Formats: sequence, C-alpha cells, structure tokens
Amino acid sequence: MQEITQLHAIFDRTRGYINNFMGVIQPIIDAATDEHTRLYYHHILEEEEQRMGRLQELVPYLEKLSAGKSLDQLSDRDLSQMLSDVNLERFGLHNFREHLELSLYEFKDDETRQLLDGMREKTHTDYLTVKEIMANMSQRFSDAAHPDLTDHDEGHDIHQVDHLKASASAPHGVASVIKHSAPAVTGKKGLTVGSLKGM
Repeated sequence: MQEITQLHAIFDRTRGYINNFMGVIQPIIDAATDEHTRLYYHHILEEEEQRMGRLQELVPYLEKLSAGKSLDQLSDRDLSQMLSDVNLERFGLHNFREHLELSLYEFKDDETRQLLDGMREKTHTDYLTVKEIMANMSQRFSDAAHPDLTDHDEGHDIHQVDHLKASASAPHGVASVIKHSAPAVTGKKGLTVGSLKGM
C-alpha cells in the first residue's frame, strides 16, 4: 500500500502543477497575434485539460485505496483497470514534462522560467518513480493483465540537455520551439495522450 500512497501523492502534486501550467499558458493563447501560436498552445492546453479530467477521478480513487489494507480487495478486473489507468498517467507525466520543456523556449522572465523548470525537474523524478512502481506492481500481480510498459523516454536523456540554459539563448517564440525541439519524423503514427483513454 506504500506504493499506492506514493502514486496518490505524485498524481495529486501533478494536478497542482497542471493548474499552474495552464494559468501560465492561457495568457499566451489569449494574446496570440497569429493563428499558429494560438493553435499550438491551445493543443497543449487541451491535452492537459483532458489529463486533469482523468486525474480528478484517479486521485480520489488512489486515496481510497491507500486507506485500505490491501490490494487483494480488488477484483482482477478492477486491479487491471487501476494498473492501466496508472500506466496512462505515467505516459501523461512524460508528456507533461515535454510540454514544460517546450514552454521554456517561450518565456524569458526569470520567475516564470524558474517555476517551469522546477516543475519539469520534479515531474521527471515523478515519472521515473511511477515507472519503477509500475514495473514492480506488474511483476507482483502477474495474474492481472499487464499494461504496455514501453519506455517513452527512449532517446531522451533529461540530463543530456540543460533546457533552462538552452532555451535562454534561443530565439523567442513558438517557431524556435519547433525548430529546436521537434523530433525527427519516423513514419510511425503515434497516439496522443487524449486518445489513449478511449481504447
């Protein structure tokens, strides 16, 4: 149950971070002078709003579970669903961290940049913790259906690039984000965080 308590604390903290982040990027959308900027940040905002909706259900559920004595009280179906939901939010943490990294290229004032970078660092730590918890729980509950534990961080070492430093010298605006941070297109079609829940 310690792992469930950890998960509850992580995702509860993430809810606060998402609220802060949405408050930071909403003014960009409101003040956008071109459609590209507005759409770019509106897309990020929508993904985080969808994630917030899922967390509003998951966090109280994890809190209720952590108050219990054992996961044995869950049916195989409920356990499998819980593992699947947590795994989806593990990917959500990865995606959120990248949204924070991208936004560092937009903001130039020190206070906002320090806020975003602090959330980025903690979100990365939380992502690694959830990844480890998920691996342990999937092994322990081998009778339940295993969620796909694909490492979405492959090829992305957070310590390889100091995003706070790199973004400080980058040209201001969304165009610089895309120029410096867009991954190479591999021809493989992926899923958005918002589309995963419906599968």
